Amino acid sequence: MADHAVDRGAAGVLAVAVVVALATVFVAIGTLAGVLIAHRSAQAAADAAALAGADTALGAAPGVPCGRAAAVAVADGAHLDDCVQHGGVVRVSVSVDALGLPVAGRAAARPPTARLAGDGPDEPRSGPESTVYGVR
Repeated sequence: MADHAVDRGAAGVLAVAVVVALATVFVAIGTLAGVLIAHRSAQAAADAAALAGADTALGAAPGVPCGRAAAVAVADGAHLDDCVQHGGVVRVSVSVDALGLPVAGRAAARPPTARLAGDGPDEPRSGPESTVYGVR
């Protein structure tokens, strides 16, 4: 009987340890999911802001390209951190808040005839690096 007395309550301690471990795993998964969703949101806001800036640079929309990009980023729940316009090419960097930390997104948009730095001379682009209306 003395051996059984030592084991008394061990199952309860083990059950609490398993519950705490599972709760920790679920919190970590939830945190990671929140950051990944915020990154997707930041990237979508950056794409939209770059396109809006490029439209304005081309004269298709009124205003100043980086001002328009900032307005679109704010409408998407992001903050415009940086905007650079060179001709019809607009590059933006935005951030959104995820659990108190900034999560960044970057994009560049250009007219279909302009080239971004790093594009080869007159090389058609294809595959996952291809552009749609100049968004990269």
